[in-house]
Amino acid sequence: MDKIVFITNRLPFPATDGRKNMLLQYIRQMKEIYPDSEIVNLSFVDDPKYLEQQPPEIGRVIELKLPGLAEKLYNVILHTLIRKKWPIQVSAYYSRKTHRQIRGFLRKEKPDFILYDMVRVAEYMTEGTGRKVLSYDDLLSLRYRRQLDWFRYIPSVLGGFSNKLPGSLKRLADLKFMQKWLISFESKRLAAYERKVAPRFDHLIFTSPAEAQLFRQATRHESCHGIPMKVEPDAQASGSRRYDKNKLAFVGKMDIPHNSSAAVYFCERIWPRIKREMPSAVFYIVGKNPSAEVRRLQDEYPGVIVTGEVDDVKTTVGDSAVMVAPLLFGTGIKTKILEAMAWGVPVVTNRIGSEGLDASHGEELFVCESEEEMVKDVLLLMGDREMNDSVSGNSIRYVTRRFSGSATRSSMELILS
Repeated sequence: MDKIVFITNRLPFPATDGRKNMLLQYIRQMKEIYPDSEIVNLSFVDDPKYLEQQPPEIGRVIELKLPGLAEKLYNVILHTLIRKKWPIQVSAYYSRKTHRQIRGFLRKEKPDFILYDMVRVAEYMTEGTGRKVLSYDDLLSLRYRRQLDWFRYIPSVLGGFSNKLPGSLKRLADLKFMQKWLISFESKRLAAYERKVAPRFDHLIFTSPAEAQLFRQATRHESCHGIPMKVEPDAQASGSRRYDKNKLAFVGKMDIPHNSSAAVYFCERIWPRIKREMPSAVFYIVGKNPSAEVRRLQDEYPGVIVTGEVDDVKTTVGDSAVMVAPLLFGTGIKTKILEAMAWGVPVVTNRIGSEGLDASHGEELFVCESEEEMVKDVLLLMGDREMNDSVSGNSIRYVTRRFSGSATRSSMELILS
């Protein structure tokens, strides 16, 4: 294979969040399998400063331009509202000029393999230009639908994506009643679109094997694969580690609704009970772009620290007694949970957080059915050194067994072959 192209809705580097980590994994595995191939990234640029951190596996980065205000409005009015053809996020990313740029590049360079990152760039698919893969990440329509049940905890239902909307639409989207309508509308459009575009691609990828199986059954697509995040525990990690018994942590990109809502919910409903039982406890909310609602948590709740973006998440979180993941909604396998387990940090989560994992409750992680159970399990792990060490060691062994490089590379080899 001579040339591989990634078309991404934002730069797949640096490794600052779960999605970028996932894309970098794909890039590095492809380069390992075909070391002489050139990998080219055609990408919308989420932050120009990241361009300086281009990894060596990517030979070239070609910047793509988002549509201007007039074209975004045209797309939304015609293709989303009138024709009901595209989800809002497809309308916000689609530019005819950019499509011509991509089409011209692909026809000139003739790549063997093209990966399209998420459904919002699926309209840039060009016929007759090599094998095509659509990476769904997870089912956004299902994630959005689940948000409606926990709407009151969501600072902004569209998260960082709202910044891609035209100014007038963004102001409208900031109104709560409009947000609820928007998320319901977008969920329905996405559900139809996710199925509609599937036959255009040779392969479909999800981060969760369970979600891939469900989508394969729904669409009857012959090549639908779950490639989970590769997580390699530190070779020096063991069941006994040094940690701060007073420290809790939560990790995530904090302008994404499922992360910001989890932080708000935890501080409002669970943290005060933990703080009463353990006054010395400190709760770190770690992740870039904290929303205004998340930043306010450290002013409203004693012992809460909002760090924003940090240089090394492992260093900041790795010495915590517990990582909590009280996710109210979401889909797919949660990378933050696997990474914490690989570092030996015991995880306390719920059914949404543990979705796609078959780890044993009470041994490899804790899966709580209620707020009371979450408070009890957090306090147990903070106060019982023997239990903490046992769960730490078990979680490391679980990740090694199920999410090592050899376990995730086989599906990528199948797709590339």
